[in-house]
Amino acid sequence: MKDKNVWQFICDCLQNNQSVALLIVVESDGSTPGRVGFKMAVAKEGVLLGTIGGGVIEHRFVNKAQTKLKNHDFFAQCQRQIHNQATTTDRSGMICGGMQTVVLYPCQPNKDLITIKRLLQAFENQEQGILQISPFGLSFTAHQKNTANYQFKFQAENEWQYGENVGGLINTAYIIGGGHVGLALSSILAMLDFYIVVLDERAEINTFQNNTDANEKRITAFHKIEQHIPDGEQNYVFIMTPNHRADEIVLRQLLDKKLGYLGMMGSSSKVNDIIQHLQKEGISSEQLQCLHAPIGLPIKSHTPAEIAISIAAEIISIKNS
Repeated sequence: MKDKNVWQFICDCLQNNQSVALLIVVESDGSTPGRVGFKMAVAKEGVLLGTIGGGVIEHRFVNKAQTKLKNHDFFAQCQRQIHNQATTTDRSGMICGGMQTVVLYPCQPNKDLITIKRLLQAFENQEQGILQISPFGLSFTAHQKNTANYQFKFQAENEWQYGENVGGLINTAYIIGGGHVGLALSSILAMLDFYIVVLDERAEINTFQNNTDANEKRITAFHKIEQHIPDGEQNYVFIMTPNHRADEIVLRQLLDKKLGYLGMMGSSSKVNDIIQHLQKEGISSEQLQCLHAPIGLPIKSHTPAEIAISIAAEIISIKNS
């Protein structure tokens, strides 16, 4: 979702005849603020969107990009930055010990706009494809996928190529319960690039109505939740209904789903009561092994925001492992 916003910004600039450049981290190693795939759009007028890691490197490349745009210099630049004061070449000025390579690519309407529009279409349709960037331009190949999500080859200053898998299925958060924690969790997961679906049977509650971070808000009875949750490792489900009875009704429907994450909010005593009740009904321990409950990391969280942060931290740990 963040990448889509960057590309949409670039597309809007080009369509309005505004100069804009793409900054993208194409290689990284060790301790470095910018990881492979980080992107940033830099407009000639000084408007910025996205990040390549912040700090002195980002500031330096933003200045480089704006200078290129002012001088109508459309030559793509690839530059390695080493975060070590002892190095004699490509020194970034940082001391964290890692390295990253950044491509500065000035975009051109007559050369790149068609490709960028096609890329945005792939995002919209969750269509898999490969984005490639080289000194010769941008390209997008639909319905293909590289073995690795990111590939970078460097032969010389004018001979390099970066490839990235884009589109396809995206991480989706299904938040079952549109209360205060659901509202806070939506806000945090939106920053983590999740597509967010909030489901509740209470259309009237303010926290559901006022949730502007959710991509979708669906009204459905809790006993019909199964119809809205598809199988998929990219799907993360968070059960946080208003009471333990509804939690159990929802959980029973989802135990046999193949999901990336299934979690239920509640105290340890409530969770144990629900699990014991399900086991008495014949639900096996093996079926319950997929459940993360109580939900979130044990950081003594109490407020909705704190609980949401503990849940997001658990998801980051699972997603990145």
